[in-house]
Amino acid sequence: MINSALSKNLDEQLLSNKLEQILNLRKDNLLKDLFLQKSFNKFHKDYEAFRKKYKDAEWSIQPIKNDQKRSLLDIKIISKTKINDQVYTLNTKQIIEIETYKNKIKGYKVIDEESILNSENSPLIIKIISPEKVLAGQKYEINLIIENPLDNSLTASGMIVLKNEDNMNISDNIFGIKLKESGGLFKYIEAPLKPGFQTISAIITHPQGIYSITKKIRVDLKKPTLKKL
Repeated sequence: MINSALSKNLDEQLLSNKLEQILNLRKDNLLKDLFLQKSFNKFHKDYEAFRKKYKDAEWSIQPIKNDQKRSLLDIKIISKTKINDQVYTLNTKQIIEIETYKNKIKGYKVIDEESILNSENSPLIIKIISPEKVLAGQKYEINLIIENPLDNSLTASGMIVLKNEDNMNISDNIFGIKLKESGGLFKYIEAPLKPGFQTISAIITHPQGIYSITKKIRVDLKKPTLKKL
């Protein structure tokens, strides 16, 4: 059992090292060797869409060794992009659950994700308060708090539930942002009735910068209520 666990950890470490190295060296032609065909087709589609927006991403990929039941990768991505002549910095954190076969990735799914996009050199410092997991149908609160008020300038902000996760561009239209006094953004969200994930996106704008966050929140089934006899 110990040897089996050790072998599993070594295989995952080797796989994550190869994936990190290939992505950072931009040797895209070698990516196919790490996947089975079906999972590679899915990854290639997602990766190509990402590379169109973020050409110089830096990747950090490490296996999470404290979960013996699942194979998990801790992924961090740092990059920059230009939108309407403004440079933005991207910081993404993901936990990916992978299924392997003969040291290749057979399947994968994102089980936790948080992406922050903010204008370069922006003085905005935002504290995020939100649950990592909620129950189906539960109402919960997400707060984005400006930690150090910059001045008396008005900010504009908005928050939405993303139904189409491909639409993650900064856009005033989809957020329906409203002017308000500096201080942050607070909103109650209702979780879906079915278990899975809910993706929330929010934006805070200020004369000196823009701060946007996209966060995936896990939705679990409600525990059944025990009836008294």
